[in-house]
Amino acid sequence: MSRAILILCLLCASAPLLAQEASPAEFDIKRKPPRTLHPTETERFRQLGLEEWGVAWNVFYTARSYNITDIRGLDQSLSTSWLYSFDFAGLGARAHIEYRISPEWTFSILPRADIGFGILNEAYHNTHELTDLPFDRNYRGANDMLKLSTRAELEVALRWRWMWFVLKFDSWMVFRRREIRANDTAYRDPQFGTLSSIKDRKRVDWEQAYVFGAATGVGFEFFFLDPSVRFVLFALYRPLNNVTFRNGTSLTHGMEYTVRSADFDISNVVGVYFEVGFQAFLQTEEFNNIYYSQFSIGLKFR
Repeated sequence: MSRAILILCLLCASAPLLAQEASPAEFDIKRKPPRTLHPTETERFRQLGLEEWGVAWNVFYTARSYNITDIRGLDQSLSTSWLYSFDFAGLGARAHIEYRISPEWTFSILPRADIGFGILNEAYHNTHELTDLPFDRNYRGANDMLKLSTRAELEVALRWRWMWFVLKFDSWMVFRRREIRANDTAYRDPQFGTLSSIKDRKRVDWEQAYVFGAATGVGFEFFFLDPSVRFVLFALYRPLNNVTFRNGTSLTHGMEYTVRSADFDISNVVGVYFEVGFQAFLQTEEFNNIYYSQFSIGLKFR
């Protein structure tokens, strides 16, 4: 009896040691194998997986050219009604928020904002009031202009392989300061000579222009190029656009064409971003020559 009790005590004492030796084998069976990184992945950047969100940032230099011509009246003052300009100094930012729906479908949200500055000095006619007469006249003079232009955009896209289906809402606005200096000082009649002097021969005019609209269309990604240098060509129809300039407002429609980089990668984290875009609108009863073009180049961060 005492021998049986002794054997039972030895088994109870060795049970924890046997369990401890068996536990590593049990955990080795349940442990998941470590995830191996793709050759393009790093600890900071990982390829977007199914049902995952990803964000890329673009910071870029931008320059733009635009115009709205006021054709109301079609008189000598037409030459003073042009908004055309080239804004050479600009800075902008853009985000690409992406969601992988399936291996072939991706949903993207792309907000963007930028601002530009330009200078233009030209000589042409401006309308001036007269001090002693109830009408005004046009006199040639200097126009020293400072311009500030802004653009805001929200783009929503659904991508299937190399095809993009796009819906976009955007606006561009221009604020212009014109310092006007007439070359002449008085109004002279061919028969009666000098009849009046020019009122406000030197003055400053402030003008604004606004274009709000929407666009929809498709884009084609050049999938046969190397993945590190692919770009996308967009063709968008703009069915509804509101144009405001010189206290006049019109609705018009037009087209938009854009070439944009897809993945111009320098490294796994940094890449090159560029975009060239052009918008053109049909003539209305108040305006014509309505267009907007822009060039942007910068860096992409993921």
